[in-house]
Amino acid sequence: MAGHAGAKAALFGLTGVLLDRYGSVDEHGLHGRALKLKLSGALFVLGGLALAGLPPFGTGLGKAVTEEAAGRELAWLPIVFVLVSALTGGAVLRAGLRVFGGVGAPPSEHPEVAATTGEGEEPEIREPGRRLPAPMLVVPGLLLTGCLAVGVLPGVGRALASGAAAFIDRTGYLRDVLDRPGPPSAAAAPDAWWTASGTGLGLLSALLAAGFATAAVRRDPRRGTGGLYRATVLPLRRLHSGLLGDYVAWLAVGLAALLVAVTTQL
Repeated sequence: MAGHAGAKAALFGLTGVLLDRYGSVDEHGLHGRALKLKLSGALFVLGGLALAGLPPFGTGLGKAVTEEAAGRELAWLPIVFVLVSALTGGAVLRAGLRVFGGVGAPPSEHPEVAATTGEGEEPEIREPGRRLPAPMLVVPGLLLTGCLAVGVLPGVGRALASGAAAFIDRTGYLRDVLDRPGPPSAAAAPDAWWTASGTGLGLLSALLAAGFATAAVRRDPRRGTGGLYRATVLPLRRLHSGLLGDYVAWLAVGLAALLVAVTTQL
């Protein structure tokens, strides 16, 4: 969670840079328009790789620790972690390649698809030549540095692991909150650090993310959209209305489903 907060917040900030300069966050509409924003583009790509689980970012460490624990219960779960991380990071890298690198076919050559464009926002600047305010880049840089620190500094990982152990310490809660007598807490902080398998799977998911992104932007638009695309991707795109209330509603639905699933296991 700590690593993810740094990476995702940095990407939100960098997306704000695009909105500030161009009044849009649509990757097709902004195709190649941010070529001059080299530092923003580099930070955006790093954020995408961090989301994909690239070591030694904290997101990669969290992925590795969770993969190892999940793999002890169900051997196939690490495969799901790798694929989901690769697809998530690959989507960010795809947008970065188009917007900051101008890679792939121009938007006029792309087939029409149902998607949230983000067009129509007014640029926040009135002078195109105005320099980008330093905080708009310094803050995302610091957030990515924090994400990196989680996976590089052992003390940070140990502190977070100790907090996790305290969080699930039911005996300690009963003793401290309800003043009930009980034995000392037996929960020990887990070993939250890199392993060979965790590092390898993190590198694999990052490589897959880069491959997915490259394949997406290099895809020939003249091929059109196949049946599998229309059956799987387009319905998901139509669900993304761009309206905040819709996303809050879906978040509530997801949390309710999660609580029901957890309750049935208790």
